[in-house]
Amino acid sequence: MKTFHKKGAEAELVKSEYDSMPALIKKRIPKGYRDSLLDARIRKKRTRSEAKIIKSLVHVIRVPEIFFVDEKKCEIIMEFIDGKMLKEIIDDMPELATLAGKEIKKIHEQDIIHGDLTTSNILYVDNKLCFIDFGLGHFSKKIEDKATDLIVFKKTFNATHSTLTNGWDLVMKGYAPNKEMKTRMDVIEKRARYH
Repeated sequence: MKTFHKKGAEAELVKSEYDSMPALIKKRIPKGYRDSLLDARIRKKRTRSEAKIIKSLVHVIRVPEIFFVDEKKCEIIMEFIDGKMLKEIIDDMPELATLAGKEIKKIHEQDIIHGDLTTSNILYVDNKLCFIDFGLGHFSKKIEDKATDLIVFKKTFNATHSTLTNGWDLVMKGYAPNKEMKTRMDVIEKRARYH
């Protein structure tokens, strides 16, 4: 039985079952403002890319298991993770900010950029953090891209969790950026400030 779960900017999420396992179907929605052939190509490419990224991380951090990918339908059928959003619990469990930093470092060490790091895209389940929604993710070895990933997270994190004492410092404690990463993050932040 399929039940609507939620709709995002890129995709519809539907709760379902796959081989009697709780599953989530992520279907990329056609964009009417794009040329239909271009749109189909973009959706197919992003579906393939997201599935590849998640499969690359399955032995590194907690991510949903991929059950089936249908590139024609632009659908990914994956494990349904019944967890709480980090956004909802981090104020009561600030140590999870440090754990999030550690897990993001592991993602970056695989040369993977999440692309949409927020505490809504990190779930807490079975005493672990599970990262979801790699729809804007890509592979990159560039420190610039990894630093940008962190700056995006910093902006949403500080805006969402302004009452959490030293919240971002806790994330950085877990990530433990080297000098090059710190410098690059500073450069990106200054660039954003003056443009």
